[in-house]
Amino acid sequence: MDKNLLKEDDNRLIRLDYSDLLNTIIKILAEKQLKNPFRLTKNSNQLVIDIDEIAFQVASKQVENPLGNGTTSAKTATVNFSNPKEFIHQIQQIRTGLTKLMKSALTESGKDNSLENYITALATDLKTFQGETKGLSFTYPFNKTHSGLQKQRLSLEEKGVNRSPLLRFHKLTITVEKTHEFHQQLRDSLRNFIELNFKTETEEDRDNLGYILEDTISQDKSQSDFNRLKSLMETEILGKLQRAARIIYLKHLQEQIGKHQDLIYLEILIKRLEQLEAYINDPDKQDGYYQINYAGITFNLRELFNRAEAFDMLPIIPQVCGHLGEIKDEKEGKYQFIFGLKLKLDGKVPTAGRTTVFDYYINFLESESQEHQEGLNNAYKNKFFVEKVFKIALLYFFVFAGNNPSEENYTPESDLNYDPRASFEEKMMPIFQQDDDEKKQKRLRGIKRGLEQYQVNEKLQKLKKLLLKHINQKTKFPTRPYPLHINLKQGILERNYQTIDQSGSFFKSVLKNNPKLTLQYISITDPRVDNTSLSTLPASIQISDIQYFSTEDHQTFSLDYDLRKVKAVPVILVPQQSHCQTLAQNILNDHQGNSKNLIEFTYNYQRLKERIFTDEDNPKIFLYQLTFAILAYISLKLLLDSTKDHLFIPILRLHLTDKQDPSPEEVYLRSLFTVISHLLNETHRSNCQGFCIKDMQFKLKNGLSSLYSILPKIFQLNDPDYTPEIDKLAIVIVSSRECDRSKFNDYKISNLFGQVIGIYRQSDGRIRLYTRGSFSGNYNSQEIHTRPDVVIDEFNKLYNQGYRHFLYIAKSPYSSTINLTAKEEDEGLYFMSKSIIRALKGDKKDMKIYPVFFDKYYVVKLNPPKVNSLYIQDTSELTNIVKDPHKKSVVFFNLFNGITVGAERYYNGVMSYTTLLNIYEGILDETDIHKGLIDDSQLKNDLLQYLTLYHFSKYEAYPTKQRNISLKLDPYQDIIGDDSIGALSIFNQMTGKVKFNYLAFLTEVRKALI
Repeated sequence: MDKNLLKEDDNRLIRLDYSDLLNTIIKILAEKQLKNPFRLTKNSNQLVIDIDEIAFQVASKQVENPLGNGTTSAKTATVNFSNPKEFIHQIQQIRTGLTKLMKSALTESGKDNSLENYITALATDLKTFQGETKGLSFTYPFNKTHSGLQKQRLSLEEKGVNRSPLLRFHKLTITVEKTHEFHQQLRDSLRNFIELNFKTETEEDRDNLGYILEDTISQDKSQSDFNRLKSLMETEILGKLQRAARIIYLKHLQEQIGKHQDLIYLEILIKRLEQLEAYINDPDKQDGYYQINYAGITFNLRELFNRAEAFDMLPIIPQVCGHLGEIKDEKEGKYQFIFGLKLKLDGKVPTAGRTTVFDYYINFLESESQEHQEGLNNAYKNKFFVEKVFKIALLYFFVFAGNNPSEENYTPESDLNYDPRASFEEKMMPIFQQDDDEKKQKRLRGIKRGLEQYQVNEKLQKLKKLLLKHINQKTKFPTRPYPLHINLKQGILERNYQTIDQSGSFFKSVLKNNPKLTLQYISITDPRVDNTSLSTLPASIQISDIQYFSTEDHQTFSLDYDLRKVKAVPVILVPQQSHCQTLAQNILNDHQGNSKNLIEFTYNYQRLKERIFTDEDNPKIFLYQLTFAILAYISLKLLLDSTKDHLFIPILRLHLTDKQDPSPEEVYLRSLFTVISHLLNETHRSNCQGFCIKDMQFKLKNGLSSLYSILPKIFQLNDPDYTPEIDKLAIVIVSSRECDRSKFNDYKISNLFGQVIGIYRQSDGRIRLYTRGSFSGNYNSQEIHTRPDVVIDEFNKLYNQGYRHFLYIAKSPYSSTINLTAKEEDEGLYFMSKSIIRALKGDKKDMKIYPVFFDKYYVVKLNPPKVNSLYIQDTSELTNIVKDPHKKSVVFFNLFNGITVGAERYYNGVMSYTTLLNIYEGILDETDIHKGLIDDSQLKNDLLQYLTLYHFSKYEAYPTKQRNISLKLDPYQDIIGDDSIGALSIFNQMTGKVKFNYLAFLTEVRKALI
């Protein structure tokens, strides 16, 4: 059990007092006139829970802000309670109040008031859910055997005459050198800057500048401008280089294509992107020039376009995908980063009627459309909407504006000489800088109309066809390095003595006030002498073409669900809307006329939209959300805690809006029930899945496959000669997300969470795979990366149950930063740190821990594969992906998604697995890692076989007549990644743009209820 680390004497974080909020909930639950939130239907097989009304009442009252006076100093604030004992007592009081109300509802329905008896009666054998899926319900064809599943080995070596490659990977290697010289370069440049620019100042003033210089470059002051600049360089250089790599990749393709009549469209794209970069980072323009106000919202185009994702809305653009390796030589100041490359090729947008990306985005410029007006009038999202509109306007104008194709002498080549900057500065920017929104709207409509009339779509299709034809050629491209310079420009410096003297810094105030705007002073150029630079670091971008070939080595197997002794209590979340309620009634009474047992949560979505989620700064939002979260979790927990049975809780959510453009209340409820599902999974088994009622029929079967992916599966291998060497394997997946942190220091509390998968070989030789449960706990900075007992407890339990082999999968230790200051070797390993591995292993000598991390990249299908999965496990071949000369990390397994869905999906995903070496001396036996993951051994075959089966067990795409099920490329996305439980847990606190972590908070609620 995890310790309560939130000690009374811990005063480095904001103290939170939820007592007023919790007392408000307690009082409302005790009111005699309260309508009971629990209601049983006539035959008592459905429990309806309406806690929405209570949450709305709480949000409508005057409640003290839990942050107190800490709204300006906190970055995140969740569980650093001012009085932990009072918090526990109040949570227990809420449980008591809910228990009374639930028992009262049972009594009113003629039942005895035993929660245990009711939940036992509500639980249904999951086998009764067996059947063909014909409409929205919990019915699913569990009894179908998925046979004929295959995995085939690939090779990176061409072994055979005229053998055709199957797949192609374009690898991006970014190298930065001489980083250890940065500090001295900057010191010398600042000295030269003083000598050249302050000759006329008095000797006393020049001496003062010398003192300011020494103070500026002092590395002892964490909040100094020099350290701010160094931090910015460390964290942003790689993003700048990745952005440059996207343009360089286009140039690389241009070089390989050679002569072609449609090559002009690629040349224009490259030139326009470079012109846009020059315009946004023009050193002669002040930041205020790029300031625009529209619909009462002010934003800065320079700031928007210095973000890494600035090009992402283009229909055709390279994408950097997958962080596959980092090789660091801190002694030499050399850093190497390995990524994958793929092309975005103006595909269809499923949520927009399958229009192309180009058509989808230019529709945002139609200022008279209903969608545009709704975007402006939505106070919750209008800032994001307005910024998006003007990013599209600038981006699409610069890239696609040109000469009129209907003119007599027009040629595509003439667009190469068209100057989008001059045109934009003359026709667009003067209007955008004014206060007249009507004129701005007219210009936006004009951009859209011009792009449509000037046949941009036709040009895009020609470029798309050219690029596709080229990347699908089977001739191998030559490897090509592109040398570069990273320049820190002198424009970042102040030139007025009085300003420098008053601020105590040589740097412009923007470095302190808005560091992102400082990115304009960091440029990536071709190698050349630049007298306007304060510091220059050499860098290079290399693009390599790697090809994969098929082999005759393959295996087949089958998959079945194992529903033995599985009882389910389904849960549905239903907005109070007529169509949704009809669908809920259909779930309750299936197509065969059978009445289903389930729990239904309901909420008044219209009231939430009109009175709570009015704008993102409304403090009522937090009060509603936190109240709903507490009541929903405790309601389910007190029911499930009343039984000794281990139940399966499938949670099905109905949504009125889709995931691409969701309403804020549905974003919250999706996240909350995902968090609750994770917490329920600690004792029972639970999973959560949402369906948008707009397009449900197309996603129903896939959605149910995902909902049931957590259920036990049994695999039958069809090779009679294969007998695994190990009978049991545990897969432990770990991640974290901060929940309490100040803006002014690095000390924090984080929520650690994860999941455990058990795999074992049965006596009949078949392999059973199942989710053993999840875990979560809150820890301070010192303990989370040294001794997190919630993970240690899981390892100990597994060990006591006979598990000896552990695949320990955690967040990649890759930092994506250039360290301009030397750091400890173990720093940044996160959950792979020596301290944690030592704590996990303890004194158990026969425990084998295999530290593993992963990332994804994409390959082009040169010959579409016909099997479900492909793999490479020869580490000598995989050095073509990443080769670390220091041998600290080794890629040991690549698993490919063999079958893709849809005619326009030109890439297949690949999961690349890596382990760490030469780090755990005296903790782990290196020979164990070599034997299990690197060497060609039976043990490695077993571990990777089981790992592959885990990917298949999480399948989501429902099989059809044309295709079998396919492995899930990323089965860890619930724990690690942008859509993980940790990411979904983060919302705003009550005020002040402070963040709040719902998983961390409900973890404390769970502990209070023990």
